[in-house]
Amino acid sequence: MKIDRYNHRICDSKFVPRFTSSFTRRRGGSKGIVLVCLCAVFLAFSALDWQITVADTPFGDTEAVAEPSDQAAVLENEEAAKKLLRRVTVQLASGPAFESKVRQRVWTTGREVVGVGTYEQSGHTSGQFNFQMTMHDGEGKHTLQQMSDGRLAWTRTEVAGEISLRRVDVARLDEWSASSQHEGMLPLRVRVGGWIELIEQIQRDHQLQIASGKLQGQPVWVVTATLPESVQDKVMQSSGREEWPTLYPVKVCVVISKVGNKESGFGKFLPLRIEHWSRVMDEPSGPETDEIPQAERLISLVELYSIRQIAPPPIERFRFENRDAEVNFTNETDRYLKQFGVHVAELKPTERYW
Repeated sequence: MKIDRYNHRICDSKFVPRFTSSFTRRRGGSKGIVLVCLCAVFLAFSALDWQITVADTPFGDTEAVAEPSDQAAVLENEEAAKKLLRRVTVQLASGPAFESKVRQRVWTTGREVVGVGTYEQSGHTSGQFNFQMTMHDGEGKHTLQQMSDGRLAWTRTEVAGEISLRRVDVARLDEWSASSQHEGMLPLRVRVGGWIELIEQIQRDHQLQIASGKLQGQPVWVVTATLPESVQDKVMQSSGREEWPTLYPVKVCVVISKVGNKESGFGKFLPLRIEHWSRVMDEPSGPETDEIPQAERLISLVELYSIRQIAPPPIERFRFENRDAEVNFTNETDRYLKQFGVHVAELKPTERYW
């Protein structure tokens, strides 16, 4: 199967992908659009050869099937998808240091907004990473920066001149969760921000399906994550709208490298592209045609390319330098404690550091 990058209403049902609702519900012009674009990366092609086939998964006797026909096959396929996403997060957290370029395209209201940036991480469960992206929408430059030195994780956005700062004390997350961590679990400090948080969110909030395919001639796995109908109903109720929010994805497709770079071999189990699909917007009724109506449209495409292994950079590369002293930051440590199920109620007030 081939996908036309410019036809944003093609999403094959064979691949039966939540980004942050607080952003996707914003309304009003370019500013809201760009904010969604910037935050969709961590919170959601020249013509590509996109051929999906039924093939093996990385888990031995578990076989990927394009259209599971019974409940047992559906559950088996979903479990294989979960295992693969867990393997991806382990590779991101524990693998060697690497860097890549990042490109994101967002389509909305008849416009295409493009962002370019870089991603760099130290790996080896250090939790150190640095992601930066810049977007131009014809009205100005907008930036997103997210970085962590393994102690503090910062997110800075600047949209239409307005600056927002958020911080998470990831070192404290590890300290407070030490007694509740299960063997084999990733340290909490590596699960805040970056691709790991995005992948875990996809796994947590969606129904998953896996298949194999090729991207530019290279074998890949494709994990398709669909927002359950029950969750979609809750989104509609909480948004107070009669129509689905334009930039709220109902489906995410994650393409994962199966063999890595054909020259160096590096990159296996790393994500290569992430597609976000939303419902098709209602359009005025026209003359009847024989065409089958499309259920989804592509709203965002994130691509990682020029991926290469590097020597672990010095920690200074991952330390955030706050040049916005006049801007108050939001401390989100408490929110992540709740998200990870860490209970610190027994701590005395003097022992709480946020």
